Amino acid sequence: MKGKKYFPRLSMFAKFSLVIILVGIVPISLFVAIIQHRMIEQYRSSLLENYNEALQYISYSIAAKLETYDNLSKTSYYYSPNSVVLPGYEYQNYDTLRKILTGEAFGEQSTETQVEQEMQNFLRTITKVNANIEAVHFLYKSNAGEEKLYHTGNYLNRYFDNQAFRQQVDTERLNVDSRELLIFPTHPFDYVKYNSTHTDQVVTVGRNYYDITGVIGQEKYVGTLFIDIRVDDFNQTFSKFNLSSGGTIYVTEQSGYCLFSSNEENIGHILNVPNDPENLVLSNEVPEYELTVWCNLSDLPIETQIRNMQSFAYLFIGIAVLALVCGSVFFSRQLTKPLSIIMEEMKKVESGQFKGEIPVISNDEVGKLTERFNEMTRQLENYTNQVYVSKIRQTEAELNALKSQIYPHFLYNTLEIIRMTAVGQKDELVAEMIEALSDQIRYLIGTVTDLVPLRNEVKILQKYIFLINCGFDNKVELTFDCADLMDMEIPKLILQPLVENAFVHGIKPIEGKGRILVRAQQEEGLIYISVMDNGAGISKQQLEHIETILNSELPGDKKNYQWKSIGLKNVHDRLRYLYGEPCGVSIASTPDVGTLIKITLPASLNQNKRRGLNV
Repeated sequence: MKGKKYFPRLSMFAKFSLVIILVGIVPISLFVAIIQHRMIEQYRSSLLENYNEALQYISYSIAAKLETYDNLSKTSYYYSPNSVVLPGYEYQNYDTLRKILTGEAFGEQSTETQVEQEMQNFLRTITKVNANIEAVHFLYKSNAGEEKLYHTGNYLNRYFDNQAFRQQVDTERLNVDSRELLIFPTHPFDYVKYNSTHTDQVVTVGRNYYDITGVIGQEKYVGTLFIDIRVDDFNQTFSKFNLSSGGTIYVTEQSGYCLFSSNEENIGHILNVPNDPENLVLSNEVPEYELTVWCNLSDLPIETQIRNMQSFAYLFIGIAVLALVCGSVFFSRQLTKPLSIIMEEMKKVESGQFKGEIPVISNDEVGKLTERFNEMTRQLENYTNQVYVSKIRQTEAELNALKSQIYPHFLYNTLEIIRMTAVGQKDELVAEMIEALSDQIRYLIGTVTDLVPLRNEVKILQKYIFLINCGFDNKVELTFDCADLMDMEIPKLILQPLVENAFVHGIKPIEGKGRILVRAQQEEGLIYISVMDNGAGISKQQLEHIETILNSELPGDKKNYQWKSIGLKNVHDRLRYLYGEPCGVSIASTPDVGTLIKITLPASLNQNKRRGLNV
């Protein structure tokens, strides 16, 4: 009783591959997908935490910078000049700057020049504190309501445009009642006439200065100190946050008014929190200055990095699966392919072919099976040869030997008897014809694999034309122009078919005598042998048909025993097979004028390697 068959229609290779997919690839893919999902969630959480920590650091850095400039802005209250000794000055006299501005510090004979010089010393003192300070300004408002601007810049930034400065800082909207640090949005540093430091953008901070000699809580506004800071000082802090393409960091007041940002288009505008689920918006407060630091990642760098991780994971899974599949295919092929080859060879053995031997490519069980199969076929071949093939070959050999002895010998002896009879009867023409025919038959029956001198081919052509002229009243005149190439060796029997073609299709159909010229010449490493006749020529349609036959696998035409193109095709194929391109036969013809058939050969045939098969 036969056992139950599972998957009866599947090959061994298909079954093996199915098992690998179900048992190996599917479980591994599911396991890796689950692990990858959990790892990506943990990575997402960790990445968000890192971004928040980075934003907190930026907030801390901005607060620290603002605190530095906040402390610096209070210099107006404790400034003590060293250039001159002013009467009544004490170390902790916080009213010194007001006395300088009003001229009280210089007595009744104070001048504007003294005030200007001392204010320049005051402002220059502040510029030297921090290398990121581009310029310092002071807006003074006198008791009479008049305003005056004092400017000092670092390096050579000394000449300022008052009107441009008022527009950039917007002094018309200055809150003179604020006792806190004033922060102005990032703006162009274009109010300096000679910008030697080439700074384009600055952030301005300031502090209002009051007359502290009055009633506490009702101090009178005196002026405002402005400090221009390079925006690069803040941008360097922003650059530590790894922003993706389109990401933005900006700092706003409580109203949403943007003071400075990594994107200049946001500065000076009220910004709302983006309500876009595809955007990641992080924020952190700077409570000391009532500011908020925002980070808007429009391209979702977290998702981008996660997608990169997913892509890498999928790529890894794909490579692992591909490697598993390739390995499975390879090993299954290693098993099934030799078995398939053995099955094919067994079919040949069934048909009586015992010579096939399968190469042994492994040392495993399949290799041993292959060796046993080869040994079996060798034994079968030996047995068959001993019992059957040897007798057949012996019989064939005896028949071929007898035929090879009788046929040429009988033919030559018969022709010789006919020739001697013609000589005995003094018929010399018949004797010459028989001799010519005998030479041609001997030349034709001999081997055609060897090269022969051109002169031998010429002699056979002369005998062939002699036989033709005997039957056609000297209709053909054959001439040769072979120069010094008569000793050149060429393949045997390549000229006679061409001359025969010239006679049968060219000269025979015309009236009167015809001429055939055989010419040989050497040019640029090639030998050209031409057969030209002045016969009927070939029509364009016939010529195209012949060229099609020459350049294809088609045989020549044979209709009612009128052979056409057989000789040309045979010569062309022999030359092309022996020597390759450009060797072969080419033909040109003009109706009623004649035909030119040209053979192309390599110049040194003896040095050309034949392709090893008989023509």
